[in-house]
Amino acid sequence: MKWKSVLAAVLLAALVLLGADIRYGTVTGRHCRLPVLMYHHFSQEAGSGFTVSAARFREQMSALKAAGYTAVSIAQVVDYGQGGTPLPDKPVLITMDDGYTSNLDIAAPILEDLGLCAAVFVIGINEGEAVSAHTGEALTPPRFSFEEAAPWVEKGVLDLQSHTYDMHQRPQTGGVSGREGALKKEGESAEDYRDALLEDFEQYCRRREGRVSTPLTALSYPFGLCSGETDRVLEEAGAVLTVTVREHCNTVFAGRPGTLRRLGRFNVD
Repeated sequence: MKWKSVLAAVLLAALVLLGADIRYGTVTGRHCRLPVLMYHHFSQEAGSGFTVSAARFREQMSALKAAGYTAVSIAQVVDYGQGGTPLPDKPVLITMDDGYTSNLDIAAPILEDLGLCAAVFVIGINEGEAVSAHTGEALTPPRFSFEEAAPWVEKGVLDLQSHTYDMHQRPQTGGVSGREGALKKEGESAEDYRDALLEDFEQYCRRREGRVSTPLTALSYPFGLCSGETDRVLEEAGAVLTVTVREHCNTVFAGRPGTLRRLGRFNVD
């Protein structure tokens, strides 16, 4: 029984150390622990659900700084994963999904004031639009255009990346594609699926070309839905870094681009 007690003690110690590593983003030697935060919409009033109030967002960002975190950009994370360019101690990647105007009006000034940065994953077909292309109904909350976001991009406060062009759909919520996010449809051939993913990515590139000064290198999977096949095709298309909605910290290895794929994110509500 003695060996069982020793083993239990070793396992407990390992879990404690693992918990500490997950809780705090750290850079150690040739790898780093990278927490990624996921936001959506912001409001001046009290928040609820996916909406975070301005006061709470400032409180959260101030707490990150006070705890010694440094906000890093997509470009910095990619440079680390591809070539080993050093990251600061305790890096954190702040992200926002969909492309709401509140990202510019509320979140960006707070980020700038605190010396932080974030990446916004914009739904291509909704960018700068007032109504849905599929239903004709008003897009609520409203969405910003690439040009409206340009001043924040030029300052390095925001970067604009892809939330797919038009795969942010699910049948149960009125989607017209018959597809669950970026997943393969039932009965769809591998070739047809590949073509659909590549065409969607190319449409996004065409809409963004010449309108955003940073390169398009990252993609957020709608609803976090993807497979190994999805990720392989989009890597081929040019999505160097991809993120999901699975809530866990990430280990990114210097000079190993494969560790930039399907990163987990902590949803902040």
